[in-house]
Amino acid sequence: MYKRKTAIKSYLVFSMSIILLCFFNNTVQAAPFECFAVSDLVRIFDDGYNCPEPQEAIEIFGIRNEYLSAQCVVKAGRDINHVAVSVSPLTRIGGAISLPLDAVSWNFVGSIAIAENAPKIRKADLIRPAPARFPDYLTEEKQISLEKGKYRAIFLTIKIPRDAAAGRYEGTVTVETEQGSGSLPVHLMIYPLTLPDERHLMVTEWYSTNKFRQFHGIDSSDSEKFYDMLAVYAQNMAEHRQNVFRVSLDLISSKLDDKGGLTFDFSRFDEWADVFWNTGRMDLLETGFVARFGEGDWSSNEVLLRDFRVQEQSSGRSVTMPGEKFLPQLLPALENHLREKGWLEKTVFHIADEPSNHNVISWRRASQFVHRYAPSLRRMDAIETPHCDERLEIWVPKLDHLTTWYDVYKEAQSRGNELWFYTVGIFQKGSHPNKTADVALIESRLLHWLNYRFGLTGYLHWGFNAWTDDPFEAPGQHRGDGWHVYPKKDGLLNSLRWEQMRNGIQDYEYFRMLEDKIAEIKAGLGENSFMIDPSQRGVEIASQLVRTMGDFSRDPHALYAAKKQVIDELLDLERPPKIIIQTNPLEHSVVANDCAIDLHGWAEGGTKILINGRQLPISQDGLFMENVSLSRDHTIVVEAEHEKGSKRIVRSFEVLY
Repeated sequence: MYKRKTAIKSYLVFSMSIILLCFFNNTVQAAPFECFAVSDLVRIFDDGYNCPEPQEAIEIFGIRNEYLSAQCVVKAGRDINHVAVSVSPLTRIGGAISLPLDAVSWNFVGSIAIAENAPKIRKADLIRPAPARFPDYLTEEKQISLEKGKYRAIFLTIKIPRDAAAGRYEGTVTVETEQGSGSLPVHLMIYPLTLPDERHLMVTEWYSTNKFRQFHGIDSSDSEKFYDMLAVYAQNMAEHRQNVFRVSLDLISSKLDDKGGLTFDFSRFDEWADVFWNTGRMDLLETGFVARFGEGDWSSNEVLLRDFRVQEQSSGRSVTMPGEKFLPQLLPALENHLREKGWLEKTVFHIADEPSNHNVISWRRASQFVHRYAPSLRRMDAIETPHCDERLEIWVPKLDHLTTWYDVYKEAQSRGNELWFYTVGIFQKGSHPNKTADVALIESRLLHWLNYRFGLTGYLHWGFNAWTDDPFEAPGQHRGDGWHVYPKKDGLLNSLRWEQMRNGIQDYEYFRMLEDKIAEIKAGLGENSFMIDPSQRGVEIASQLVRTMGDFSRDPHALYAAKKQVIDELLDLERPPKIIIQTNPLEHSVVANDCAIDLHGWAEGGTKILINGRQLPISQDGLFMENVSLSRDHTIVVEAEHEKGSKRIVRSFEVLY
């Protein structure tokens, strides 16, 4: 009897094992891969390193005329083949309205090999130790295979049309493989605002045509193909909101007569410039670079005017002419030519790149020399010195120097000079936003939150396409910082950093939209509205992410919450009761316990305002000003009541006891 029971028990266990195994195998067969959403602001490594928590749907929002980014991931449960992606039309809920099919594009994300992490960057600021493959570019592949356990990101780009109807849109991303398919919901919210075409932030990425032959198979002698490819570059820049471009002085041909006089032919210079002007979205032309460092290059104590090549009219020979003799003739001619073309006010002129304290005296002489012969040209240089007074109209310090000598640079700005900044990844010290491929992707976007946060009006970077011979497998010492696009035979591949650069520039315009709306209200008020600073609210919101130049959040959720806050406040300024609230110091400032906060602003007529429960007096023109104390939770609560509606506004502070 015992043996019989044991046999029956063994049989049942065996049978159950077979059933469970079959169930498990069927389950695996039914789900050969996972598909989930993640933030567009993170890099997804092929081995899943530090992969964020999967999300069940792609949730995105924006306004009309804006590019949006989204990202999802395929994780292979076993080897899968012929992995392809499709995106359904995004259709508005409550109506048969869809975005155009070409409004949405997608790309698999490719990775580059980095052997060693970038120097001068704190280990805590790196997203992963090298060696590793770092996700960085948008591939052209439309079908891939994926090994078991591997991850592959899919990057979506959505261009919201200028005439899109506001509302919530839905669609799906579908991943199809030989082993099955899976879908992911897409939820898009379009708010009733429009991003302006006008660009308030000046942005330049220096480009080169030196590798057109190597990567595009185009020789400079093939004029038509050359300019067609140059137009591809210009269009890519314009689509990413770059609005400043370089044209070399060496494109101007010069002829020398027997008496030492020079004549100039600007036709090639003009043709090159027109390629960029014809995008319709460029605001500034950069040229110049008329001086060089002496012996020892950057470490030299001298900055010297460089030589120029000219052609002798009589012999046809090409000869060298020193800058001291060449520039007094070229500069007035160039200034007149730019004026005739209508480009003079849109041109900025470089003296020499990156003068520093050890050679700034000779740089100042070179700058004054240029100004003597072309007084209407605005001078601009990337600088590593604070000693540029009266020799520069556009100051562009490196970000770490901007932090160190901030007071000097802001003083220069207060005297009417423009203040930009530039970055060089491997030579930048401190914990500042950077653009090497081994730091957090969000940093490429936060550069332009930093721009707005500190009242800066431009950004310069040296590398649009300064590729190594193999930027994919041997990116060299700059770890991707030397380029924002990757080469392909017939054009360019965008990088994740380039996409986030555009997003950051768009974010800057969000802040400007808020500033402009407050400025519009202020313009209709009396002289007592002097106390309202139109830029203050944008600065306060930007400071939620960028507290200082070296202290900033890398949290994607915090960024999108702040972006949504700008949208909400823009829309709120259109709803009654209209009200502007400002404080001194700014919201989020560190203040002493029980200190007085200066609160001031404006409200439309008929509005009653309560501050932490106490009614505030308002003048006939709607302006008010009061010293108030913080509540126990370190906030100021403003309640505005009007017959047409009510609002509750909160400002928060950090208190030191």
